[in-house]
Amino acid sequence: MAAIVSIRSAACRFPERRQRVDTLFREEGASFPAETAKKLGVESVRLCDGETGSALALEAARDALERADVDASTIDVIVDFSILPQEYLVPAWNMSNKLQHELGATGAFTLGFSGGGATNFLVALKAAADLIRCDERVNTALLVAADATLPGNRILNPDAPVIVLGDGASAMLLQGDAPGPRVLDVELWSDGDYHDVCFIPGGALAHPDRPDLYRLTLDRDRFEAAPKWETLDRIAAAVLARAGRARDERTAFVYPNLSAHDREAFMDAFALDPSRAVHAPFSEHGHVQGSDFVRNYLALVEARADGDTALLCSHGMGFMYGVGLLAFDSPT
Repeated sequence: MAAIVSIRSAACRFPERRQRVDTLFREEGASFPAETAKKLGVESVRLCDGETGSALALEAARDALERADVDASTIDVIVDFSILPQEYLVPAWNMSNKLQHELGATGAFTLGFSGGGATNFLVALKAAADLIRCDERVNTALLVAADATLPGNRILNPDAPVIVLGDGASAMLLQGDAPGPRVLDVELWSDGDYHDVCFIPGGALAHPDRPDLYRLTLDRDRFEAAPKWETLDRIAAAVLARAGRARDERTAFVYPNLSAHDREAFMDAFALDPSRAVHAPFSEHGHVQGSDFVRNYLALVEARADGDTALLCSHGMGFMYGVGLLAFDSPT
């Protein structure tokens, strides 16, 4: 069993096709006033155009393995944290089975999670880190995701838009007792009263003659009423206390790219200076579910100067909350 769980590498892949957001709004019959454009903060998104999500995830996984100089045959577990994988049954298909075969990860078993929005990444991170710490048979974990939005379904809540969804894939490699930023802790908390705030009416079944059943649906009133910031603050405090760490000027914050408005609300809730909320530019990607965390983690690694710790925070659309704590200082 490993005493330390480290992030060895991470990678993202996105489709080549780029679509302007004002064009998406016209295609989906939604108005796009200047106020909406400002709240969203997204100018364009990447959309699959012949690519499959699993092909993008396979590229990201191979890149992550190469960066860490790790052979796929040594992977012990592959965890799929996709939310909208548009292949086979949707969203029930576990892509990790396909990647296990394509990578040649012959010794790995597979897991898959769904339904937690961007927090799905933190669910996967916790599951993999706990396995590495607690099971002597597991030392290397590959986290993967590929999210592809159905056409006509890229604006969440068109009457009062909240998010613009893009397509993409990502991968992250964890290892026990290895160099790299350390995963100190991950805390999850779900509120069953909000389990259906954001959902797909058709679930995992195909309904070719009922496109309305594919639409990702949001109950905006309940989403706005969810105690998002109070809950995240409470969970973050608990995670820091367990690790014996303080939330100070050396703590960076990583957050999904839902919208400019949502990010500002998060920063206000935590009284953050913009320099402490690290994220990759999202005006040309929109929200890509859990892969936002991988993109923003890469931006954090590139930009980090003096910070010792980073908090990864997600409200999971009011239902699945998560906070992860990473350490960049030397272990004592």
